Amino acid sequence: MWLSTYRDALRRSGFPYQLQFELVPRTGQPLYLVFGTGSTAGLKAMKDAMWKVDDRDGESFRDPRTRGAIPDGQIDLFQAAGLADTELLELVAQRLSMGPATVETVGEWLLAETSRWMPKHALQAIREMRQNGQVTLLSSGKLTTKSQVSLPA
Repeated sequence: MWLSTYRDALRRSGFPYQLQFELVPRTGQPLYLVFGTGSTAGLKAMKDAMWKVDDRDGESFRDPRTRGAIPDGQIDLFQAAGLADTELLELVAQRLSMGPATVETVGEWLLAETSRWMPKHALQAIREMRQNGQVTLLSSGKLTTKSQVSLPA
C-alpha cells in the first residue's frame, strides 16, 4: 500500500514515470527503492543501473507485484534455452488481463510500469506464451510488434 502511495506522491510532484524495485539481499529482508523521472530515457538509465546490482554479494531485485514468479536473481534474461524469465511472463499476463494490446503497447508498459523489463522483452515473452497457449493472436499473419494479442477467452 505504501509503495502505491509513494508512487502517487511522485506523480503529483510532476514525475509522470515511477518505478519501484524490491531489493533482496542475502539476509532475506527486502528493501524498496522508488524512483521518479520525467522521461523514458530516465527509465532506461535507471533500469540499466539496476541491472548492475552486485549479484556477487547475494543481492538481486525483482518487481514487488509478482507473486507466482520464482525470483531467479540477476541472470542474463534469456540465457538457458532461450526461455523468458518467469517474472516477465507473469507481468505480461498481468498487463494482458487489463485487455487486448499490441506487442508494442505491452513493451511500452514493461518500460514504464515494471522494475526490470524493457520494450524488447515483450516480443520474446509473448512468443513463448503463444507457444504455450497462454496468449491468443488477434491479428492475422506473423507475430510482430504491431500484432494484437490477448489472453485466451
